[in-house]
Amino acid sequence: MTVKSRMTTAATAAAVAVATLGLGLGTATGAHAAAPYDNNCAYYSTSEPMLGYGSAGAPVKALQCQLNMTVRGVNLDVDGIFGQNTYNAVKKFQGCDHLAVDGVVGPNTWGQLDSWSDIDTSANYVC
Repeated sequence: MTVKSRMTTAATAAAVAVATLGLGLGTATGAHAAAPYDNNCAYYSTSEPMLGYGSAGAPVKALQCQLNMTVRGVNLDVDGIFGQNTYNAVKKFQGCDHLAVDGVVGPNTWGQLDSWSDIDTSANYVC
């Protein structure tokens, strides 16, 4: 291999490395990569199972986080326990967003929560 071809190979490798690293810099990864507002609720869970009074665990923490970001004044403890306060906040959200008000978090409620919590609603809550 000549000196010129080694230099060309090295330059090509360097260009590929820079391009690869350049594309990786600033590119978000994870559950909320596409969200314009980083709400961090996906930190708790990206699972969205059917939830209701008495449910517990990481998905309930994610729910409580999203409710805190979308419903004015609920101030839920993000403790992972779907108790009376979480139930009341879910019903309030469902009513404000014109969903069936049943206190159960299913696909429709999750979908609307996801939609609202992907933007900064701190100045303009859902309700």
